[in-house]
Amino acid sequence: MLTMHLTAHSGTWQWDGTRYRQGASWLEPYAHPAVEHCAVTDGTRTLIVVRERQPGRPGDGPGLRQLTTGEYDQARRAAGRWPLDTHVMETTPDRTTLTAGFGGVAPVYLTADANGLAGSWDMTQLRADGIQIREAARLLGLRLRYSTETAFTGIYRLTERATAVWSHGRLSFRMPDDARHSRARELAPGADVLGVYKELLAEVMDGRAYDPAAVSAHVSGGMDSAVTATYLAQRHPGRVRTSAILLPGPEGQQQRHRRDLMRAHLPFAAQDTTVEAADWLPLGSAGCRADGQPVSPYEEPYAEATTALLEALAQDGVRTVVTGIGGDEMVAVTSAEAASLPVGVGRPVQPWMGPAAVEALEEAEEGLAPASVVNEMTLFGLSTFAPLALRAGVWPVHPFADPHLIEFGEWLPRPWRSRKRLHRDRLRALGLGEEVAEPKLRESFAPVMERALTGPALTYADQMLADGSPLIDAGLINPDGLASVCDRLRSGVYAELYDADLYDVLNLHMACRTMLARPREDAMAVVVSSGADPEPPPEKDEDDIYC
Repeated sequence: MLTMHLTAHSGTWQWDGTRYRQGASWLEPYAHPAVEHCAVTDGTRTLIVVRERQPGRPGDGPGLRQLTTGEYDQARRAAGRWPLDTHVMETTPDRTTLTAGFGGVAPVYLTADANGLAGSWDMTQLRADGIQIREAARLLGLRLRYSTETAFTGIYRLTERATAVWSHGRLSFRMPDDARHSRARELAPGADVLGVYKELLAEVMDGRAYDPAAVSAHVSGGMDSAVTATYLAQRHPGRVRTSAILLPGPEGQQQRHRRDLMRAHLPFAAQDTTVEAADWLPLGSAGCRADGQPVSPYEEPYAEATTALLEALAQDGVRTVVTGIGGDEMVAVTSAEAASLPVGVGRPVQPWMGPAAVEALEEAEEGLAPASVVNEMTLFGLSTFAPLALRAGVWPVHPFADPHLIEFGEWLPRPWRSRKRLHRDRLRALGLGEEVAEPKLRESFAPVMERALTGPALTYADQMLADGSPLIDAGLINPDGLASVCDRLRSGVYAELYDADLYDVLNLHMACRTMLARPREDAMAVVVSSGADPEPPPEKDEDDIYC
């Protein structure tokens, strides 16, 4: 949602048409019709707000407004109550804070030293210092956990509702209280579950700023995206176009047929943009991972195909993409209803896991962020999609990550959530048959990943073993174990349940290779000040988490 680069406080903030500037410092809001920004000051404090725009609520527009102290305090409180996702930066002569909203639509990553603070929605713009062993082990062991930690030392994730504080050359984080969540309730007699569901979809989408003629709805065949797409088709007949990444094989044939049924039954626009997943394999010969560009350790697994689709949509005039991300978590059965282990716990140790990774996993549950408004697995999904979309000039909208729909899902009795009954019945209510609501084959990207990991990806594994890797040097990867797995894959023996994890090894290796090996000036390095020693840090507050 924003990119920023701050040095020592100097002078007054000004808007130059692209960025807010103060001396050598600047903050650049993401330029998109769905995003708005404003700034106010009382002469000592300055507040810069970048947020998702809400229709019908006129913003102040760019530029700096002078307020009284009382008016400023009122504006500050109002900024924290915005109903959509937001980032709020406040500067004073001795401190800068950046507070994230609850949504996680385009999260900001931060890096800092004694001379400056830099942040971006694109982690690959920042400078990485080294490997954060615990978080790297989480990624390798599929123990995804939501935290300020990233796979690199020196780069931090600004988690939802948290506040980053940069003062006297030191970065700390103030964390929010745990978000409160609801439990399942009993339905009132005659309750119209699907009617309420439709009303909530309308409320959520009508609360977003978008031009229906410049919207593409994912119609991949999945239940979640099918619900959001079909709602939009009804809401804006003949205006909303569709898009998808198409699967190979029998599953792909079924996917195409089901998409045709939905497009024929609902009043979508004529335009339908698709790319073939088989033409854009993960770790294949096309895309950023093949051309040596910096790679995020949190890269979308199917980034090559997703990027190709988003770029094609952008070239055709699409500015907004509506997804089904979060639909799984919205109707998930809770651990209180059905005993289950946390994500990644109980998985066997993979042959390629080095001793440092195994040891670090013992601490995988430490240093975590408080309970979030949006499910942490949904937040991870949003964070992997955002950089790809924003690079293409497209703003993502994720209805199932809205608190109103999240709460609705939490209230529903378990039978309405089991096997996504809510989503399936919504499609049935539209007149779509069982071919759409209950497909016979499981439509999954698993065959695409298998093709990648038994083909082009092995070249990267060979290079990793031949040339070395920071992961091997750190003891996170056992090269002998990795070599044995690669030999087995070459022989044609592939087990999806375990071997698909090889993607995470290779992507993390490529992230380390591209982000740790870059010359300092190639990253968004913090500008060095005049050389004066920074003032001593203030006394630590109990609520601060220091990096």
